[in-house]
Amino acid sequence: MCRTHSTERLRRLLLSKRALAIPVTYLILFVSLLAIISATYSLAVTKISARGAIINASVAKRNMQALDDAVRSVSWTFGASEVVYMDDCGGIFKTQPEAKSLILNLTDEQTFYDLLFNSPVGKATYELEPSELNYEGLYLRGDERTLIGQSAFTMTQLYFGTGENARELILCYRPFVTTTATGLVGGKPLNTVRVYIINLNSSQSLMLKEKFYLKVTAVDVITTTRQYEFNQSVSSLLLKAVLDGVQSTVTLPISSSDEGAVVNLELVTCNIKIQRVEV
Repeated sequence: MCRTHSTERLRRLLLSKRALAIPVTYLILFVSLLAIISATYSLAVTKISARGAIINASVAKRNMQALDDAVRSVSWTFGASEVVYMDDCGGIFKTQPEAKSLILNLTDEQTFYDLLFNSPVGKATYELEPSELNYEGLYLRGDERTLIGQSAFTMTQLYFGTGENARELILCYRPFVTTTATGLVGGKPLNTVRVYIINLNSSQSLMLKEKFYLKVTAVDVITTTRQYEFNQSVSSLLLKAVLDGVQSTVTLPISSSDEGAVVNLELVTCNIKIQRVEV
């Protein structure tokens, strides 16, 4: 009797475990499926967001390239202006007229030194959304040099950098210098050195989102001149530029005789104003 009772209890226990195993298995499968769906959804959202950030960065690039085209188009022509459409790229566009401090000096690195320019030249930026791609230090136009002496290179610096709060697409301009021998003065060879500067610090201080129009105007072109006379032979001078702490140097060949040389320096500054307009 006892043995029969024990057998019956064992049979019931086995049946109850089998019955319990089915819902437990389904529960485990359901939880696993939810975890897979959640992970897949999170991955998809991340990929879509990253893709959206890349597309917005591409729009920002087109906007800034169009703005640069307009600045270069009106530069050196007094009163010339052009309107630029800036499409929505999800970022914040800013102009900072007091940014980008530029210092220029001319020297022979021995006894001669003259400060030519010491002022901010301004910049325009787009704050970009976070992205899985790292554009840091990439130049779309120009390069890292803060002074150029060859006409094959553009005065534009359009590049990706890091701002106070986010990565930025930055537009600014570096000086350009030329030198030519242009005759004689008092028996000494005359050299003309021209330094060109595009200055954005006449612009409005802007902080804009979404879609908008900008008007780019060449307010004026100012030329200041200086003359230097050397009473001994000089083969070259150095023009040094420091832009936000980054220095570049261009060696200027000077035509000279044993008696020396004369150098006329012309500093040509084009003041550009960027402002918002309604169209």
